[in-house]
Amino acid sequence: MTQPRTGYPLYLQIKTWLLERIESGEWSEGSLIPSESELISTHGVSRTTIRMALLDLVAAGYLVRKQGRGTFVAKREHLITSSPLYGFREELELVGRDAVICALSVESVTAPDEVYMQLRIPDHSPVIKVTRTLCENGRPLLFDTSYLPTHLASNINETTLQNASIYSLMEASGIVIAAGEQAISAVCADEETARALDCKPGNAVLYVERVTRDKVGQPIEYTVAKFRPDSYEYRVRLTRKYDEGREL
Repeated sequence: MTQPRTGYPLYLQIKTWLLERIESGEWSEGSLIPSESELISTHGVSRTTIRMALLDLVAAGYLVRKQGRGTFVAKREHLITSSPLYGFREELELVGRDAVICALSVESVTAPDEVYMQLRIPDHSPVIKVTRTLCENGRPLLFDTSYLPTHLASNINETTLQNASIYSLMEASGIVIAAGEQAISAVCADEETARALDCKPGNAVLYVERVTRDKVGQPIEYTVAKFRPDSYEYRVRLTRKYDEGREL
C-alpha cells in the first residue's frame, strides 16, 4: 500500500494505490483487478473502505464492474474529456477582463452541512472559507465563496490571494488539480449577494456551483459563484462528435 498521507481518509489512500497500478500499466486495460476480499486481506481495512475506493474509480471511468465477473480496468475510450479547467479569476483574465479583487476575506470556519458532503470530510471540522468580490473598473463582476480543507490551504491567505488565484496557490504547494464539475443556473440575489454585486435583492444573478478534484478524485474545493448577468456572459463552443471514419 502507498505511504499514508496526513489528513487523507483511508479509502483515499486505497484509491491512490489502485490508481497508481492503473496509470503505470501494471494493470492493463480490460484486466481483472483483485477482488474485494483480496484487497481487504492486502490492506487490512474494512469492506466499506474498499468499496468506497472502487466506486469512486468506477464513477471516474477508470474501472468497470461486471455483474458476477468482478471489476475490470476500463478501456481508455471510456474516459470522458471536457473543457479545460480554470479558476473563475483565471477565466476572466483569459477573455481579457481586467478583474481585480475589491473585497476579500479568508477565515477558518465551521461550514454548512452541504460543504462537508461536497468535500467528503468529517462534519464540523474546520475548513478555510475564502470570500471574494472581483471588480472591473470599480464595478462588481463576481461574488464567490470557496471552501477548502484546512490541510490543503496552508499558503492561502489575504496577502497571497491579492496576486494569485486559489488554483495557482494550491498547485504551488504540490497539489495536482485534475478535474471539476459545475452546474450553472439563475437565482435571485439575497441581501449579501446584492451588497457585493451592487444590485437589488431579488435581482437575477448567474449562479455557478463547482466541485474541484485532485488526480485521485478527492474533492479539494467547493465553490459557489454569482455573476452580474449584465456584466458577464457564459459562452461554450459546441462540436458534434461523429463515429470514427464518418466525415463531418
